[in-house]
Amino acid sequence: MKESFVTFLTLIFSTNLFCQSQNIPISLHQEQQNQQSQVQDQNRQMMQQLGYSPPPTQQEINSNWQKQNEARQHAGEQQQLNSQQQQRKQLAEVLYEGQRAEPSLNKEYWNAPGFNEKTKSYSNAFNTIKDMLTGKKSLSVKDAYYEIENAWGDDFLSKTEYDNYIKKSADFINQWLFENGYDIKNNIAQQYGLQKFMTDTLVIGKKKNFESPNIPQVVHLPFNYDYQDYKAERDYRSYHVMKTLATGNGQCHNLPLVYVILAEALGAKAYLSHAPIHDFVKYPDNKGNIHNFEATSNWQISDQWYKDYLYIKSTAEKSRIYLDTLNKEEMVADAMIELACSYKQKFGIGDGAFINQCVDFAMNYFPNKDANIYGWLLRQKTISVKLDRLLYKNGIKDMNQINTVPGAPELLQQLNAITQKIESLGYQEIPDKAYDYMVQSQDNKGKALDSMQTNNLQKRETFITLKNEK
Repeated sequence: MKESFVTFLTLIFSTNLFCQSQNIPISLHQEQQNQQSQVQDQNRQMMQQLGYSPPPTQQEINSNWQKQNEARQHAGEQQQLNSQQQQRKQLAEVLYEGQRAEPSLNKEYWNAPGFNEKTKSYSNAFNTIKDMLTGKKSLSVKDAYYEIENAWGDDFLSKTEYDNYIKKSADFINQWLFENGYDIKNNIAQQYGLQKFMTDTLVIGKKKNFESPNIPQVVHLPFNYDYQDYKAERDYRSYHVMKTLATGNGQCHNLPLVYVILAEALGAKAYLSHAPIHDFVKYPDNKGNIHNFEATSNWQISDQWYKDYLYIKSTAEKSRIYLDTLNKEEMVADAMIELACSYKQKFGIGDGAFINQCVDFAMNYFPNKDANIYGWLLRQKTISVKLDRLLYKNGIKDMNQINTVPGAPELLQQLNAITQKIESLGYQEIPDKAYDYMVQSQDNKGKALDSMQTNNLQKRETFITLKNEK
């Protein structure tokens, strides 16, 4: 990885495939664009004068990826900066990135008439998930993710269709296990049935169940990997569970979620686990040993594999931000943080209140109230935007003038503290190419599957009922 202090740019925007950065689109006059460009150039020059490189472009990251991969074992040898240098460098990056990402900082769009009504679905989703975590409603990973996706809107499925699809899938798996001689209550058999259901073409109805003697023959088609929009850059709904159920394709966020949601419906034990910009499944065997399942490629992959390919420090594993087994309560709390990500994607940071509300409440359900890196990254982003808005409002373009703005030093102090916390948890950014390489190394069928998918958002019937043989 990059030596010295992790750049503010990549730290903020290299969060998780299901939490990409986006700002409220605002039209700019050419004059504003020219002024913004001049500010960026000034801040880049300022950073260079201090002896630091500006945030790298994606092209630079990709071109140096192999070299970084070979050098990552030596990350501990990076040069340490004194506190004054680090503060000056960080502020230079805030000025550079913040004014590039949110140019019209003086427009408080979150105070505009009707904004609260637009975001009401998010408040409703927060309250429902909060009720689950406080015991007022039953914990349900399935229902938590329905709330998140329904808050976004433009759903692929109604609530009834969503519930019915999951029940139909669980019934299919149980019937397939029964017809093939497996104990439908045995956890390892349930995991096997789940994995076959997601990755193979299966048929039921050949052997009649005494409870369902008239069951027809039904084929279920496997889920495909969404090579077209696996980063949800074209349509944010590409991250949604409902999209995967409706279209039969998904990626490293929604495919593992489909697995744990179906496990929940079956009464099987399965856990979600995070890696940098990636999720996967962990499950116990009948002796309590934990195994990994890569839902994107039907691979059983070791933790060491993820460490090697996704730059996971031992500190990150010990702090439990990566490679941990999230139980049901933690998965629902994780869903609340994803609700904040979805809000940011659709409405920007706003005044920060809703995002902080989600993160602050959800963090109580993780080890030491801090073992969720995406919550910390959201906190960091919120503070950085507030600081940037304040500096912009006061016309500050020189970081040496920060002490002249009331409130700015305090915000910078908060930002430094959060950044230090993130570093202490073992977080580090990884090149986008690392994930691309991981996908390619796991599955050589990508091009074939991609050619089969004319539209990754097109609904596809994955259950096919066959005509009864006479």
